Amino acid sequence: MKKILWVSRHQMTKTQLSDLHRIYGKFQLTQFDQTVENIETVLAVPADVYAVVLPLQLLADLKKATNAEIIQPVSGRVRTESAKYHNQASGSLETEYIFEHLYWQKINRLELETEKL
Repeated sequence: MKKILWVSRHQMTKTQLSDLHRIYGKFQLTQFDQTVENIETVLAVPADVYAVVLPLQLLADLKKATNAEIIQPVSGRVRTESAKYHNQASGSLETEYIFEHLYWQKINRLELETEKL
């Protein structure tokens, strides 16, 4: 049984969880919901799969530091049924959207080099 570490401040949605079962079958899920300032804190929790929502630099650091599988959820913006809500800042009616899980993607390769300006 795979050990999956969910690295996100948010609880995994039912759709994300169901999709993970489709991909991996049975698994053990642990959540890491702390703010990640360096990747060592994430790596301190052993996992076969890191399911992550991380900034690009931390994602690149994680890829360099482990041979474990790294996946991330991909969401799409979908119009809601109510379709309109009152924007208090502008005073106007605006179309309402939510983000829905579409699929998981595996990070096969990621190389990032940056320079602070």
